[in-house]
Amino acid sequence: MTKSVLTRRDFLGGAGAVGSALALTSRVANPRDTLPDRPPNFLIIVSDDHTYRAIGYNNPTVKTPALDRLAQGGVIFDHAYVASPICVANRASMLTGLFPQQHGSIALDASGFRSIVIDQRKCRTLAQLLAQSGYTTAFCGKSHLGHPRDYGFAQGEEDRGIDDEATFAFAMRFLDERQGAEEPFLLWVAPHQPHLPLRPASKWLDGYRDVMLDVAPNFMESPPDGSLYNQGLPGERYYRDSGHTQNYRDLPAGPPRTREQIIEFMRAYYATISHLDFQVGELIGQLKRSGLHQDTVVVYLSDNGYLLGNHGLGNKITMHEESVRVPMSIHWPALPRKSITCPALVSSLDLLPTVLDLAQIPAPGHVSGW
Repeated sequence: MTKSVLTRRDFLGGAGAVGSALALTSRVANPRDTLPDRPPNFLIIVSDDHTYRAIGYNNPTVKTPALDRLAQGGVIFDHAYVASPICVANRASMLTGLFPQQHGSIALDASGFRSIVIDQRKCRTLAQLLAQSGYTTAFCGKSHLGHPRDYGFAQGEEDRGIDDEATFAFAMRFLDERQGAEEPFLLWVAPHQPHLPLRPASKWLDGYRDVMLDVAPNFMESPPDGSLYNQGLPGERYYRDSGHTQNYRDLPAGPPRTREQIIEFMRAYYATISHLDFQVGELIGQLKRSGLHQDTVVVYLSDNGYLLGNHGLGNKITMHEESVRVPMSIHWPALPRKSITCPALVSSLDLLPTVLDLAQIPAPGHVSGW
């Protein structure tokens, strides 16, 4: 398949001197005068801890055929970065289009988001903005921000299961029930995978048994001294690595970690991603069977990346490339141009204004994304 590679200038052409590639997808790849009359549906899939190097179109070792087909049939954003490499902070940023310092949650504490967004109502979430324009909204999966109905979703519950079976079962039912409905929808699917603990079934782990894996060139058994590498509290010489006691098998909770230990962890990490890929493929199949595929914008991204022994670290938290860069793609059959790779810088803050732009809804003036 031939892949078109667009530069930032290509995306910005005819759309002014500012803006990100993601927000300009609708203006360049599908100009407003060619948008369908009916506002599109939105299926937004936000995985947990999926680094940009762990997807098939970036790394053929990782088996993600469903995600590859989805991305390669639309727009791949090759340099997509999150507002924060911390789950709560970035999830709040995606829903509000604001930096963590603006919505109030800069770490794992969601109280700031709940105070500013839910209690004081100083800004509206994507779900609230779409609902005001007639969208049916539903959430399933990992929230991290409290009950999803408190911040704009009319349907759904949080699912804390590590295999995401309940999450995808809800999503499948929702799509089945939307057949023939007049109102467009927003379905936000937030799988737990590939977050720890890693417990891939043999079916998925066996796919990597005989695959030769190696660590990245910047692998280290332990991180250097210095605050840049410290994943603990200020002043602590404790490097928060991969989830304390929730580690894969007998992997130590922190460094030092050998090359062999990291490779074993990578097998389980990739296997978990392959399981997630299968579930996404099943969901897209349901989207097609329900007759909703042509009218649905599908976005895939992760809440943050992951360190696989890079710089001697695991987990995320620090502002290294592996922590803040994630796979991101957008797929919509109505796009006249397919198989586009955009290397321009894109932020998770751009998700909200992009969705609103595709829905032909003005974005609030206070949002930080484009």
